[in-house]
Amino acid sequence: MPDFPATASELEALRHRVEELEAQLAQTQKMHAIGSLAGGVAHDFNNLLTAILGYVSLLKEDAAGQNFTEALDVIEKAADRASQLTAQLLGFARRGQPKRVRVDIHQVLNEVIDLLRYTIDRNIRMERRFAASVPYVMGDPSQMFQVFLNLALNARDAMPYGGVLTLGTESAEPWVRVTVTDTGTGVPSQIRDRIFEPFFTTKEPGKGTGMGLTVVQGIVRAHGGQIELEPAVDFQGSCFTVSLLVSPERSLAATAEVPSAVRGKGSILVVDDEEVVRQVAARMLKSLGYQVICIGTAQEALDYYQRRIRDIDLIVVDLIMPDMNGKAVFERLREINPRARIVISSGYNQDASIEALIGAGARGFLQKPYRLNQLSAALGDAMIP
Repeated sequence: MPDFPATASELEALRHRVEELEAQLAQTQKMHAIGSLAGGVAHDFNNLLTAILGYVSLLKEDAAGQNFTEALDVIEKAADRASQLTAQLLGFARRGQPKRVRVDIHQVLNEVIDLLRYTIDRNIRMERRFAASVPYVMGDPSQMFQVFLNLALNARDAMPYGGVLTLGTESAEPWVRVTVTDTGTGVPSQIRDRIFEPFFTTKEPGKGTGMGLTVVQGIVRAHGGQIELEPAVDFQGSCFTVSLLVSPERSLAATAEVPSAVRGKGSILVVDDEEVVRQVAARMLKSLGYQVICIGTAQEALDYYQRRIRDIDLIVVDLIMPDMNGKAVFERLREINPRARIVISSGYNQDASIEALIGAGARGFLQKPYRLNQLSAALGDAMIP
């Protein structure tokens, strides 16, 4: 068949298609950049939290006065919440796997209300309407917290002159439905279909990124749930409904008690490029009865281990270091001594690369930030012949 010149309408349609593809590519690149940034920020932040939580756990061991202990409890809870927020950054950056434990939605909502109580405008009244008979779901508790905190903060922003913020639940087999309702300005009908789009926001520049609801939707869908904005019919304001599958079975992982720190013995080599992590790790390990050597570069650690192989019982290696990554250090250590006991530590959640190292012979994984009891448990397990 002979080739005919494209018509003006076909050329126009082709031009529009090219523009759409260019926009999609730009969006993909933007999301990739944000994901990379989130991962880097979370990694560095978790290093700082390791020092904070580590020293708090040390001080609590020696604290005698009740007021001192209460102050440390507040610091510990704040740092722990910050750690959970970095987990959200990691999840958004697609680094690490979410937890799968039994989550009490009522407990999560109470935590959101408790947090907002000290930050929300006094003209906004918060109400609980918990009616779900089985308020349990399987999922990541920190991600659940992030979902409802984000929705509650959006509700707060929609009520600059005050109003009522209501968190409610109801059972609707096989779902537990959570509603976040406000008496604010509401969502205009012309933008209701766009509220979950990345970077779409009605807030002023500098007041929001437009990523909040996108992240919320992603978390809910990853948990097998649904989120929707209810039609504004009988009330002024907005009502978001999150539906999550009920988990009636009790999960041991959700209720397991945290073991107490146990003393040990032996010589530990800590390899980490962050000075604050080395400092707190050394203090914690010494308090547990271990001898400690801390080194800040991979090559220096390898040279030291080569010379003092008989003096080192276990090596804790950070996965992310500037001169050599943890995988390469692990492989070099095993070349020096195939029977070396090695524990991998990282500010990232456990992912495929860490699982591969465990499969290759690493004795365990130590998630940053870690407390004294978590460090004790990881080393105790790794020291078993």
